[in-house]
Amino acid sequence: MRFRTIIISLCICLSFSSCIREEAANTEADIESCTVSDPSVLKMQPIITNNTVIIMAQSTIDITHFAPEFTLTKGATIEPPSGTVRDFSNPQTYIVTSEDRQWKKEYTVYVDISDIKLDFNFEHWEIIEGARGKQWHGFYEISEQEQKQFIWATANSGYALTGYVTPEGEKLTNPLIYPTISYEAGHSGKGVKLETKPTGAFGDMVRMPLAAGNLFIGSFDATVAGQGPEEALKSTLFGLPIAYSPNKKPKAFNVWYKYTPGEVFRNEQKEEVPGKEDIFDMYSILYEPTDGKVLDGSIQFDDPCIIAIARIKNAKPASEYTYRSIPFEYRKEIDPSKLVTGKYYTAIVFSSSLEGAYFRGAIGSTLIIDEATIELEDIENIEDHLN
Repeated sequence: MRFRTIIISLCICLSFSSCIREEAANTEADIESCTVSDPSVLKMQPIITNNTVIIMAQSTIDITHFAPEFTLTKGATIEPPSGTVRDFSNPQTYIVTSEDRQWKKEYTVYVDISDIKLDFNFEHWEIIEGARGKQWHGFYEISEQEQKQFIWATANSGYALTGYVTPEGEKLTNPLIYPTISYEAGHSGKGVKLETKPTGAFGDMVRMPLAAGNLFIGSFDATVAGQGPEEALKSTLFGLPIAYSPNKKPKAFNVWYKYTPGEVFRNEQKEEVPGKEDIFDMYSILYEPTDGKVLDGSIQFDDPCIIAIARIKNAKPASEYTYRSIPFEYRKEIDPSKLVTGKYYTAIVFSSSLEGAYFRGAIGSTLIIDEATIELEDIENIEDHLN
């Protein structure tokens, strides 16, 4: 009897062992993080998007012999292997293969050692490929080394998660139905069109019934955005380290724009708010990240990390292109050495709905922007701007 019990127990154990061995292999093929052997050469943590990795590094590194290391989703492999020395004078491609070997994903890795220029004409954009044929517009600048510089972010990749279909049956495989797209009829050449859009049944279900068109210097994490309205605020990270010319500081944030508000303003419950008209927002901020803190969509404009801010006041609709020069208001003294070495972060943010981060606004509100610049002045005049 005891022998029989042992045999049965052994069979059960083997059965469980078989179940463990037959557990399905992981199907994900993602880069989760990127590091380098000497973190001090980085200006900030690498930015990882749907299919790109952007490494902003000091100009002192040898870009022709650089070896980034990657952490991947469980069981995935990467080719060439993590830590391979490569020449990043031009962007390099990596292929990530899932644990089950059924899925592959191509990443383009950029190592950017250029300073960011302070005039933006929005002439450069490309199609970003997402899952299941979805695609949207992404915007970039051209660096002094003639490389793409992906300093601009949008929430388009988050909008792709909604699965929205227009009343005419257009799906998110059409990049022109996203909230932020390139606009051919800019003030000079191309501009950017930002429009507040519905998010459909998915958005209603997660209490995010609309998506404002947005464009900002920084990065966006769609995986965080899909976790709900509170977490969505943390998905937008504002600002990048920008080095300024010696003895210069931001004086004004200048831009050309047009704006048409949507017809009906609604709150986050999709309830109409009688008598309220939607309006846009645009601002630039100079700030010092403390303890690794980067400003996000939950930004409080009285945050003590803010050195100076240029935010539009008395914003009004405009059917024709209108020029605004918005002065920076300084809240504390600046450290010239931090300005010239890029220790301060600079953000520029545009939104087609002022309260869009909280999913309040009017469907159809449209902001078109072009030719944005940060104007500089001599640093000795700082006293004139302190509040």
